[in-house]
Amino acid sequence: MSTIRVRTFYPADPAGVVPGGIDTFIRGIIKWSPDDIEFSLIGITTDPVLRPVARWTRCRVGRREFDFFPVVQVVASGNHPRIPLSLRYTLATALAYKNLGREFDIFEFHRVEPGLLFRADPRPKNAFFHQNTTVIRTKEADILWKYLPAAYEAIEHRIMAGLASAWCVREDGVSALQARYPSQAETIRFIPTWVDTDVFFPLDAEARAGQRKKFAAKFNIDPAMSWIVSVGRLDMQKNPALLLAAFARLVTAGRSVALLLIGDGVLRAELESRVTLEGMSARVSFLGLRRQDEIAAILAASDVFALASAYEGMSMAILEALGCGPPVAATDVGEVRKTVFPGVNGALAEDHSVEGFAACLEDVLDHRGNYRGEPAVRSVRAFHPAEILKPVYDNYRELAVRRSARKLRETHG
Repeated sequence: MSTIRVRTFYPADPAGVVPGGIDTFIRGIIKWSPDDIEFSLIGITTDPVLRPVARWTRCRVGRREFDFFPVVQVVASGNHPRIPLSLRYTLATALAYKNLGREFDIFEFHRVEPGLLFRADPRPKNAFFHQNTTVIRTKEADILWKYLPAAYEAIEHRIMAGLASAWCVREDGVSALQARYPSQAETIRFIPTWVDTDVFFPLDAEARAGQRKKFAAKFNIDPAMSWIVSVGRLDMQKNPALLLAAFARLVTAGRSVALLLIGDGVLRAELESRVTLEGMSARVSFLGLRRQDEIAAILAASDVFALASAYEGMSMAILEALGCGPPVAATDVGEVRKTVFPGVNGALAEDHSVEGFAACLEDVLDHRGNYRGEPAVRSVRAFHPAEILKPVYDNYRELAVRRSARKLRETHG
């Protein structure tokens, strides 16, 4: 059996703390891949001692090993860098070009910018779009390309022309891409996200009580309160300001609730100041970035998962939360309705107002006895990574066969 070698280009450090959905997505593709597919990743490093810049390192995700070549060092920070990471990463990749273009069969991109460097390379190229990219022309976008949407669209057009296959985690994103590139419509497909049940699973009552006691002591949270947890970047897309305002309404209404915010981002300092100013420091905990296993344990110990996003693809955070048992209160964005069923395992806000999201939280708090546990877990059972990703792995094989056939034709004239 010949090995198919896929080289992924994205500014991620999958061997470090995983801060976002795309990083988790890449980890999953590697972790659940069959033995005939081998990965290498051109990324960034958050630990230059263990994973130094400009050196190949052998890393592991689950049972699978992969080669890792970071081109940029990144220090975790909630501040916007002066030079956007996507630009730093693309420029550093260009400088390391000679070390990165050999000994693999298929290119894979999770952003369009690095694809510009390899347009002339004849090897097949696969790409994932993690959002309906038309969002960059909306005021809610937390994407720097919103200031130069025509430039982004020009880059996307050049990259799409050279893609052998493309995937999007939003069905309306697939439709939008197919409308813009009708000649490639058959090569653009929808792929849902998934939940890694090796990590995200519910706990029995005794284990859950133990975790709850542990985290109450560790983070100074009142265990008698109802815990609302949110996992995600503290930025405009995830809209933590809406969540915080809705939570404040619950506190004012006399609800015994605590809010746990897992993640970091550019809005953290502003949110922390607001919490202090409004006298909610004893109710709101900023937990920062956490390992996946710790996030899973916090989710299992909590009462409600909240997602207040302005826009989404197919939220991996929601699937992971449901897999651990808590019901979900969410804005009706992206593909949320594929897993959150109002009155069964959670509730959806009627709109993006503070009143609407507060009412959504109250619904889930009032009915959590019916929503949590089996109704939550059952809703994500179909989203097992090995099954979800099977078409992706089959696509790699098809692309490899096409490449071999083309090379054979070229050899024999």
